[in-house]
Amino acid sequence: MKRFFKVASGAIFLLLFTVPAVMAQEKEHTKVSFRDSIDHQFDLSDWIINKKGFVPVATIITEPSLGGFGAALAPVFIEQNKPKIVNGKVYPQIPNVTTAFGGWTLNNTWAVGAARVGLIPKWGIKYSVAGGYANVNMDYYFNLDKLGKNVDFEFNIRTIPVMFSVSKQLKNPRFTVGLKYLFMHNELEVADNNGNGVWRQKLDSVVSNYISGNVAKLGLQASYDSRDNTFTPNSGMKINLSADWSNPVVGSKYKFAQFEGAFYYFFPLLPNLITGTRFDVQQVAGTAPFYIKPFVDMRGVPTARYAGNSTMLAELEERWDVTKRWSLMAYGGAGKAFDKYSEFGSADWAWSYGTGFRYLIARKLKLRMGVDFAMGPEGFTYYVVFGSSWLRQ
Repeated sequence: MKRFFKVASGAIFLLLFTVPAVMAQEKEHTKVSFRDSIDHQFDLSDWIINKKGFVPVATIITEPSLGGFGAALAPVFIEQNKPKIVNGKVYPQIPNVTTAFGGWTLNNTWAVGAARVGLIPKWGIKYSVAGGYANVNMDYYFNLDKLGKNVDFEFNIRTIPVMFSVSKQLKNPRFTVGLKYLFMHNELEVADNNGNGVWRQKLDSVVSNYISGNVAKLGLQASYDSRDNTFTPNSGMKINLSADWSNPVVGSKYKFAQFEGAFYYFFPLLPNLITGTRFDVQQVAGTAPFYIKPFVDMRGVPTARYAGNSTMLAELEERWDVTKRWSLMAYGGAGKAFDKYSEFGSADWAWSYGTGFRYLIARKLKLRMGVDFAMGPEGFTYYVVFGSSWLRQ
């Protein structure tokens, strides 16, 4: 098994990390080491921390609702922040992460953008900012006949999203409270993949008021984070709570409210077996556009396939650290989307399960990367994972 891991590391990471290696060769005087000082295995800690290098995250896009295949590239820059000491107790701090990204899929969906998440240690301020442009061709499902039959339609969505948030650490730095704001200028068109018959006429009557317009949300957010590290936690808890308000007063065409609660908990079941749990609840009230409504967001479940005014889901994940560098994954979960709580019992279950692997690519940052293979209600898919698969939630 160890031989397999060595062969796999040579094949996979030769492809993913050619860029920094070439840059190091061009500047030999910098003496960048891609070998860890402890186990002498391939490692990017020195490149990231000492030379301000980046992790070139190359991702294969297998999302069924976006054409089933595509690619994206994002150089990720990571800057560590020193732990905060309060009354003699040490609290780990999030790193500053900066990236630009671009991607394209077979159904001619493409997007470009940039984002930064960071910390101002002196003031105890956490912040994030992101923006970009996307031209998305994506399937959405509608129950138009009220008989339980979901009909899918492809939409072309051209959007310019801008997002920022700011939070203040409290006396206990694990607690933060703050504000966030999202603005999107959207232009939508319905692709004629279902003809001009009765389904299209019914669809027009449902979505005619939501084809184009600005969506803006001003929100309150609070969180608690006791994880031992940001990227691939071994222990600790994270709780996110948010309440958003959309109204013409904040620049939106629509009037609705949105609430979300997310809970993550990590603990070592054995010294080399890490258990992770996730629970997520979302709720929309008011006249929210269909493309804003929450959906069951899990590996193996197509984006927006199971959407409604409310969603609930739960996931369980196990990571077995076979060696200091290599890990095997197993996970599974299920969730539901529905418009009214009275419909919870009759709503379809969205489920998924799978396996995967991780490699400890930056030991000093506790950053692992790898691939997940998932089976869901629509079939098989796979994902390139940077850090935790729940990092994007």
